[in-house]
Amino acid sequence: MQKYYSIEFLRFLCALAVAIYHWGLSFDLMNMESNQTFNFTLGFIYQFGDKAVPVFFVISGLVFANVYLPKKKNETLYSFTIKRFARLYPLHLMTLFLIFFIQMLFFKIYGKYELYTYNDFYHFFLNLTFLLGWNFELGRSFNTPVWTVGQEIFIYFLFFSLIFLIKKYRIRFIVLLYLLFLIIDKTKFVEIGYIKNLINFSYFVDFVRFFFSGVLIYYIIEKFRYSKRLFLISILLFIISFIGTFKLHLFCFSTVLVFVIFDNFKLNYKCKKIFTILGSLTYSIYLLHTLTFLLFLFFFKFFDMTYLFYYNITFLIYIIFTLILSLISFEFFENKLNKLIRKKFIDNK
Repeated sequence: MQKYYSIEFLRFLCALAVAIYHWGLSFDLMNMESNQTFNFTLGFIYQFGDKAVPVFFVISGLVFANVYLPKKKNETLYSFTIKRFARLYPLHLMTLFLIFFIQMLFFKIYGKYELYTYNDFYHFFLNLTFLLGWNFELGRSFNTPVWTVGQEIFIYFLFFSLIFLIKKYRIRFIVLLYLLFLIIDKTKFVEIGYIKNLINFSYFVDFVRFFFSGVLIYYIIEKFRYSKRLFLISILLFIISFIGTFKLHLFCFSTVLVFVIFDNFKLNYKCKKIFTILGSLTYSIYLLHTLTFLLFLFFFKFFDMTYLFYYNITFLIYIIFTLILSLISFEFFENKLNKLIRKKFIDNK
């Protein structure tokens, strides 16, 4: 199985961009004075950092294709489900309960929730079951960024259900599937009144296209390898994505393709090790940065020092603390529980 070290680094950059983007957004959501620390350097991320999210879906498509498509024997649904649960759910459950606890403290001491405020039992259930982003929620709640993880889980199982056809028809099937969801998107079929009022498929349709464009990258690399021509084409596509109206799908596709091709350059062992470690922090950063922000907010409010939010050093501490917390989480919680759950429910079955 191919190891994409450059993609690990790209995953890390995307997670960091999301954490920075939410730092800036959080003050607007709480009706506080705007706080875009290091705006001259990070202004682009404060404005467009949310565009890192669809890049994650393209990366996921590439990674899943790389893991599952070369296998001669298809994975069982049971094994596939346990692996997804073991990787995603332990940290999600931990962060959800920690955020629940700190929001209860906010409510008890200050009489209101902070940042994401729809923190009732109904929205706790939606968070618990990854059912966010489908038009069931009334507003932002608990660990709101996890809504994209919920969308991704459904796409994982869509991929699993189509593995046989993907293996048989390869690029032809991926292109056909992509075109099908493109037609659904452009015809606004899922936005028909009675459908949209019942459930919102708009994000899902879009994310499916991102995911399977990652699968397409896998087949492109398999067919053309790392040719100079492919590298030049990927750079050209990246540039075209900015010409005229910004083309998000082309941007995400070309960005991931460029980073995959970067893997053709000889990286030394130390660089590979660093990229692997940084890539392993991605999920932790994505889920923990909200908790970090709420901890800072509670501390500053408790000691009546919210003005400290507007110091540059506070932003740096927020980022560093999130990274350290993510490293600890991955090494001593996520990774260990992941292995434990797999061993208990797959290896010992």
